[in-house]
Amino acid sequence: MEFQGWSDGLALRPRDYLGKGDSLAAVVRAAGPYQGESLYLLALGTATTMARLHLGGIAGLRLRPGNVVIGAGGQASFAAGPRDSEFPAQDVKNWADVVVFAGTGHVAGGGAEPDLDRLLPALRAVIDECRRPDPFARPTAVDLVRILLGHSGGARGATVHELLLEAERRTRPYEPEPPADDPAPAPLWRRPAYLAGLAVGVLAVAVAAGTVVLVSGRMTSPPPAASPAVNDVTAAIGRRTATFEQRTELPRYGETVVADGRLSFDANAATAYDMKLTCGNAPRTTRVSLVGRSGVAAGVPFDAVRPPLEPCDQSRAPSVRDLSSPHSIQALIDAAESNVTSTPEAGGRTITGSALAHRVRGEEGLAAYAGTGAEGPIEFTLRVDAKGLPVSLKLHLESRADGTRDVETVYRDWRAFEAIEGETPNG
Repeated sequence: MEFQGWSDGLALRPRDYLGKGDSLAAVVRAAGPYQGESLYLLALGTATTMARLHLGGIAGLRLRPGNVVIGAGGQASFAAGPRDSEFPAQDVKNWADVVVFAGTGHVAGGGAEPDLDRLLPALRAVIDECRRPDPFARPTAVDLVRILLGHSGGARGATVHELLLEAERRTRPYEPEPPADDPAPAPLWRRPAYLAGLAVGVLAVAVAAGTVVLVSGRMTSPPPAASPAVNDVTAAIGRRTATFEQRTELPRYGETVVADGRLSFDANAATAYDMKLTCGNAPRTTRVSLVGRSGVAAGVPFDAVRPPLEPCDQSRAPSVRDLSSPHSIQALIDAAESNVTSTPEAGGRTITGSALAHRVRGEEGLAAYAGTGAEGPIEFTLRVDAKGLPVSLKLHLESRADGTRDVETVYRDWRAFEAIEGETPNG
């Protein structure tokens, strides 16, 4: 059996990966659900391995918490057993159920329904897609890897092979260099005490003697501390409406996207937008509204969560929201954790920081995981007034799909909340 794209020195010998351990079910019940980065790595690791298997023509993996075994180093394996799944889409649904169990401690359909609010909103959105009743409407395993890596649907520059290798690099454990004859004292972050409890496994798969091996990861460090109240942007805004202008430079395409209009923010709902948008190689101004996942551009309705690649106004409008919403601002600050600096200045403060893209959830979970569509670090500079209300936001992002992006949003006239009903579609 040839596994498409399986390379980078990873073998397919069971003895390289098989090991003893406890079932995922036992680990979660003993140590509690996976959280944050550990859950993300488990989801990405198992999705990548599932993609490798499906590309090799192997489905019917019978994924469930009881047959996933977690080894001492974080590696996970499970017995494939008989092939009782007709479509890979059933594996995708089972994968979602395993991730839900890992993140909540409860099995879907096992009596008390899992509390999906424990999951990051964007990861929950992915789970919902995988559990659609129609198997043909579910994402493929490769789609899951692409989403979890933060690639947009239009990331055509990355091949399947490149996507899977990128996922494997992200989840590969740190391997210290062999000690020298007279080693210098190791820095704090490499000392064993610092690394205790951290097990992030290599992704691997072995198919032999009826056994499939998954290698994923678990981090047992406590969840990151909450951001200080001084950086709580959504609390400062409360429930308000503002006028905004956003300008995005896309050097790879020689394109500039300009949006202006108003946004209405409510912490318990998706940020609604009513704007004029100019983009594309033959720019024209289009009226666009975004209310929840419903979008209307020039009278034409579209899905704001899964926008089409064309026309430009439909494909770019959701990014305007992802890169300006107060929810996204707060998600950037939270994901940056200690990499945030808040400097007082006349009339307010300047907050600067850098956050890894895969730790930044999409706007209220409407977008895919890491809904910014970026890879690596996202650099941001946020200016707020004396009340903590956003004045301007500058972002620097990079992705395979769009290359470098520089985005600047200016906010004005924060005022009492105004409901945005959205445009009425033509016809």
